[in-house]
Amino acid sequence: MDYMTFPWEQVGLLLRRLSLSGGIGNAAAWILFLAIGALPLLAAAVLLRRRRACGADFLLAALSAALFIGLWFFVNPSYIDRYLSPMPAGGIAKFALASVIDSLLLTWFLLRFLLRMEEGHRNQAHSREGQHSAEKVHPMEGAHPMEGAHSTEGAHPMEGAYPMEGAHPMEEAHPMEGAHSMEEAHSGENIGHGKPLSGLRILLGLYALVLAIGLIVQGGAEFRAALTALEESNSGSAPFLLEISMLFLALQAVMGLLPSAAKIALLLMMSVFLHHYAAAPFGPAACRAMERLRIASGRLLAVVLVANVGFNVLQLAFSRFLLSVNHQILFPLSEIIVILGIRTLSTLYLESKRLKEDNDMFI
Repeated sequence: MDYMTFPWEQVGLLLRRLSLSGGIGNAAAWILFLAIGALPLLAAAVLLRRRRACGADFLLAALSAALFIGLWFFVNPSYIDRYLSPMPAGGIAKFALASVIDSLLLTWFLLRFLLRMEEGHRNQAHSREGQHSAEKVHPMEGAHPMEGAHSTEGAHPMEGAYPMEGAHPMEEAHPMEGAHSMEEAHSGENIGHGKPLSGLRILLGLYALVLAIGLIVQGGAEFRAALTALEESNSGSAPFLLEISMLFLALQAVMGLLPSAAKIALLLMMSVFLHHYAAAPFGPAACRAMERLRIASGRLLAVVLVANVGFNVLQLAFSRFLLSVNHQILFPLSEIIVILGIRTLSTLYLESKRLKEDNDMFI
């Protein structure tokens, strides 16, 4: 289990040995202690100076505080049970210290990754819109419709106004006939995909329903089992310690529901997009639904990450009163893959929409 505290416990032991080696070693240990704890703040200052800072960098201040606190306890391991546990537990609270540091570091990295993806998508969308608007302004650049046209001297004003001989008199009787046929073609271009999309929407709805039922049933059963185990194993503890532990157990159950709830929300939003796509593949409603799905995918993952790291920090702050703790270092690989898939789908959809609009301009 010691690998869970790597490398923070090892750094703390190194600083302790250096501090006990003498006066110079003690001064060197303090310098290293301050330098390691201030590294996140230094990184935030560099990002701010280079104008690359974002909202996720506020976690660097919390990471710096966690490093100072965690390293101090690892340098003085005898204080871990005294301040971080309601009863002597053989220094097991050191896992809580390491998990808070690791979860803060990983959450900052993932949030930076999500924000950079969003920034890249926004820049790509702006460049695409600028290119598309430039094409609209100059659709026939270099063409001069009247260039080389000249009148014939002495020509009759109405000469050439009559149709050519042999032309059918009804050929120009319905100038909008072609437009109607084009509208019918556009409105019916998605008819062949209506049934598959409807079936996919039904499957997505059923899957979301099954997930919701399983979430409620399984989550409720796990919470009752954990609550019973907590009461049975701590029957002799102080009542207020038991009440605080039960409250955190309920919060832990809510944290466990968040990833599945985010997945259900994304499934329902995908179903809404498919509904609009079946009605009008490149209509404004479908575009808005796809944009909402793309933005919500990143925000929901950010909520899950921030909620997890916040709960870890809260458990560490109240660890002196908790009879049961559950620290998680969350790396939601499946959710990240889903987000990347949704963003790729959004890019392909917007590119297809742009190509269709370009083709319609030439028609």
